[in-house]
Parts: sequence; structure tokens; C-alpha cells
Amino acid sequence: MITKRGSCRQRRSLRIVANANRVVKSNNNNNKENNINRLCLNDEIINEYMDLINLRSPNTVYAFNTFFFWTLSNKGYPSICRWTKNVDIFSKEKLIIPIHIEEMSHWCLVCVDFKEKTIKYYDSLGERNFKCLKFILFYLFMEHLHKKDTEFHAGGWLLQNVPDCPQQENDWDCGVFICIYAEYLTRGAPFDFSQKDMKRFRKQIRAEIKKKQLWKPVLIN
Repeated sequence: MITKRGSCRQRRSLRIVANANRVVKSNNNNNKENNINRLCLNDEIINEYMDLINLRSPNTVYAFNTFFFWTLSNKGYPSICRWTKNVDIFSKEKLIIPIHIEEMSHWCLVCVDFKEKTIKYYDSLGERNFKCLKFILFYLFMEHLHKKDTEFHAGGWLLQNVPDCPQQENDWDCGVFICIYAEYLTRGAPFDFSQKDMKRFRKQIRAEIKKKQLWKPVLIN
């Protein structure tokens, strides 16, 4: 789908060399720290971080796991319609959706903001993905029809590839970027970070997962 940056394909080889392919979930703390220290964050770490985001803002935010978008886009809405049987996503202010671009082995993020009526795509390589945005809008249509028995009104909604989000300058920090995108977006903080902060953020992610709590509270307007 996106080929202009060959570095993303090189990252597959790096992951193989580092033995950083997707791993079987484990409760072993040493395994978790090894996963964070590897070049590319895997599903396990990103999902744990999404859980912490849900834990911090249970009434206003819902963060999906990394398998949601793949299942939606490859198997259709019927395959995920029961994933939110205990969650009313339309009662939230924001939805956070990790996106894995398989052919690039690259992580991106979508944020749905119900107050602003926006669906935004954040890519640390600066790529665009309207197909992904349309899938999420389709999901909102289907979920509203299935759960509310009425159509979702998309009038006034904006689908946007965010052009000025912080960008990575290497081949392996995309997973860290989407975790931090999500953390900042869900507490209403402006993006004031860059590639130079990623080493610090890896340590922060490790500590937060170990403590099972995000460090910073949600900003109150």
C-alpha cells in the first residue's frame, strides 16, 4: 500500500535479527521488559498500554486492542460486533484505535473524537490512509445501527490525515510513537515531543506498565 520509504521493509529484517516478532503473551516481567527494549514494540506491549489508557479514563475514552482493525478490515463487522457488547462507544468522548500496516510492519493510530466530530489518522512516517479512515466511519455506521437500531448521522464529520504530528527519524520507533500519541490525545495535551524523546518514553512505558498506571492525569478544561 505504501512503498516510498524502503526503511519500513528493512525493519522486518531488523525484527527477525532481534527476535522481535510477535510473541506469546506471558506474565513474566522480564519478558515484558525485553519486549519494550526491542527495536519494535509488539502487540503485547501496545495492548497493555491501551488497557492503561482505558483504566485512566473509563468514562470518556475507549481504546481498542491491536486486533480490532485487522479483524474489521479483513473479516467484516459481523466478526467484531460483539467485541463491545459491554461498552457503549457512543457514550465516550474519544476512541483510540491502533492500526498495523502489515506490508510495512508499521504502526499508526486513529482517534475518533465525538465532540469535534473528527476521525483522524496519525502516522509517524507522514503517510496518508483514507481507506483506513473510511473503514472506521463504516464501523461507526454499523455499530450505531446494531446497538442503537438507528442510523449514524455523519453530517459535519471530518476525516483527516494529520499532516503535522511528530515524526520518527529511524526505522523502529513507530510503536512508541502511537502509544505516546494515544497518551497525549486522551488527556488533551498538545504534541510537544519529537524523536529525541523516544528513549525517555520507552523508559516511561516500561515503568507505567510495571506499575499498571499512567503517570500523568487527564487535563481538566
